[in-house]
Amino acid sequence: MTSAPSSDVVDRAFELMGTHIRVLVGEPSSAEAGSPEDAADRVEEFLGVYNETMSRFRPDSELTRLNEDQREEIPASPLMCSAIAAALAAAEQSEGLVDPTLLSELEAAGYRDHWTAENRVELREALAADRPAPSPAEVAQTSRWREISVDEAAGLVRRPRGVRIDTGGTGKGHAADLAGELLSGFETWAVDCGGDVKIGGNSGVERQVQVLGAFEDAQIETITVRGGAVATSGLNSRIWRDEHGNSAHHLLNPATGQPAFSGLVAATAAAPTAVEAETLAKVALLKGPAAATSVLSRFGGITVDEDGTVERIGQLAAAPRVRIKMPSPNTSKGNQ
Repeated sequence: MTSAPSSDVVDRAFELMGTHIRVLVGEPSSAEAGSPEDAADRVEEFLGVYNETMSRFRPDSELTRLNEDQREEIPASPLMCSAIAAALAAAEQSEGLVDPTLLSELEAAGYRDHWTAENRVELREALAADRPAPSPAEVAQTSRWREISVDEAAGLVRRPRGVRIDTGGTGKGHAADLAGELLSGFETWAVDCGGDVKIGGNSGVERQVQVLGAFEDAQIETITVRGGAVATSGLNSRIWRDEHGNSAHHLLNPATGQPAFSGLVAATAAAPTAVEAETLAKVALLKGPAAATSVLSRFGGITVDEDGTVERIGQLAAAPRVRIKMPSPNTSKGNQ
């Protein structure tokens, strides 16, 4: 997230959407904008509504009801239509690598319930356990997402019976983008939805976004943003052992429906919007080291290999490569 704000900035942090949320609001550009505290309240309230609408873990959410509905044409709220349209745009941009129709496969991999930290295993331990050899992810032969359409004017979502939707990481970016629209009257602001960060403000002040390491909870890089977004996609946030004792995580290879091991463990992308940054980061991670440079070259990004190598790409490529020395997976924590 962004570096520590000055004392005149409202800094609000809370847990929602199964992740950490942080909202920073600076001084208003005009009296009509209201106070930063009130603006932070509006953002927090909106994100609560977003979670109530789009969480697949809530039995009463609109998304859950849509997925259970047997009709092929389903009435949907403006927020639902917007979120699904964003997910379909990400699928189109990624040519199907970011696929919002892999909910059944995600549940089969073991991600059925609301995520808790107790389920997580250490990344080094997971990489040392049984898992597929690294290879780039590929799109599914049957692109079910292409059969989904959204009619925002009519308030309808159309999809074949039985096709379920999970907006996943795209939803966090979409929520951050929409929350940012509520802060358009302020000099500086930032919204961080679990690592999908949207930054803006009328002052044009640059902010430093801290990029944490994949193998350690410490800053390894920074990205300077004046207005736009930064998002990170990585294995370490949600990685577990499946029922067979194999390493599994939430980023799936659409071609196989299984957790993807591409040779990268994290990718961070910059972009104009949080949805686009989230999409680019996920595509880079899924495609692996050989293709990540071309994916991230336009706006810039950072990748972390399985061996700990950190690489800055595109507009961020001025810094040299850095190799982080990793202890053996068998090293005890007391010796790390």
